[in-house]
Amino acid sequence: MKFITSKRYRSGLPQRLGWIETRERKKPCVWIHCASVGEVLTAKALVKSIEKEFNYLDIVVTTNTNTGLSVAKQCFHDKKTFYFPLDLSWVTEKVLSTIQPICVILIELEIWPNFLIATAKRHIPVVLLNARISEKSFKWYRMVRKLSKGFFESLATRDNAFCARTEADATRLMNLGISEIQILITGNMKFDNMVTDVPEDTKKRLMCLLEIDKDDKVVVCGSTHGGEERVILKIFKHLCTKIKKLRLILVPRHIERADTIGKLIESMGLRWIKKTALDKGNKIGESRYETVILVDTVGELLATYSIADCVFVGKSLVPLGGQNMMEPAGLAKPVIVGPHTFNFLEAVQLLREADAIKVVQDEPSLLKEMMYLLEHPDEAQEIGKRAQSVVIKQRGATDRNLKVLRKILLKERTVSV
Repeated sequence: MKFITSKRYRSGLPQRLGWIETRERKKPCVWIHCASVGEVLTAKALVKSIEKEFNYLDIVVTTNTNTGLSVAKQCFHDKKTFYFPLDLSWVTEKVLSTIQPICVILIELEIWPNFLIATAKRHIPVVLLNARISEKSFKWYRMVRKLSKGFFESLATRDNAFCARTEADATRLMNLGISEIQILITGNMKFDNMVTDVPEDTKKRLMCLLEIDKDDKVVVCGSTHGGEERVILKIFKHLCTKIKKLRLILVPRHIERADTIGKLIESMGLRWIKKTALDKGNKIGESRYETVILVDTVGELLATYSIADCVFVGKSLVPLGGQNMMEPAGLAKPVIVGPHTFNFLEAVQLLREADAIKVVQDEPSLLKEMMYLLEHPDEAQEIGKRAQSVVIKQRGATDRNLKVLRKILLKERTVSV
């Protein structure tokens, strides 16, 4: 459905239809699939670990979205990166013949029926890392299991392994019919990739570019979606009447929405400027406190979070499940999210238990929490420190997952020699 309705998923049609350049066969290949940007970033530490221990392997990386592919090219510039094939039997067979992987790694819950059937026929082991399955997804897959016996036989084949993030995820996988011996609880690799510090010179360069003074108060709203920007802008206008030298930086989840958001900003009586315009040498000037900075570039969210006094993480005021609030948490920033964070229940629970996040229900409560954090910087700083401690304590999943992969890759190496 997304392929039909979203331009992001229609990009790279030839590759999605299986037109992939033939890979050199000098090295055995591991295929790592990441749905989008978040999964690509999750895979970074894993790829480094595989490269270090298994330097005889060729690694290819696929994604579903154009933004995911863009970030993959940045993160893995020396690797073959391309769009994941459409889940049609003839397409998946064509790509598997071209790539000839000895192992496929799927990050999080990327389960494609025809692709899995094809890998099972070829006896290619598939490993799901960071495997998560929500209650909603569980019900859907349970229904699919009844409709397609072949699909779940392929999913549950003994060649495959499942590294679940939590005990709840592991239980749901078992309830789908996957053998307990194939499932391990290894934790969440995202914590291993969380940046806990951004170099000071990077912060200084960014603040200089955005014309932010040391005594400015900076609110960064990251990964925002449609319906949230209007609320944020209303709050910003109100805060400007109470707090001096306030700056707002908007980082929409989909940068192709930048012009639409810009028109919204204008309609609300505010100025705006794109990050790309500042990169080209344009200046904000004296109107900077009435100007919203709109980040329309990919891969700069962390650096932008690093200069914030207060962070709101989007896709959470609207019922879409939230975005990764652990990124600003890792940077010791006080984080606010809306009520809709069902894609990050584990992360929110960990932060809540540590009193390291603010969860708001609506516009008035978001205004109240932003106001409080900006007016109480010492307390905001303590909240950020507690959030960073949560991130540090959760690390180690990549090493645990590598132990699982080691058994499979060493076995495949022995067979191929």
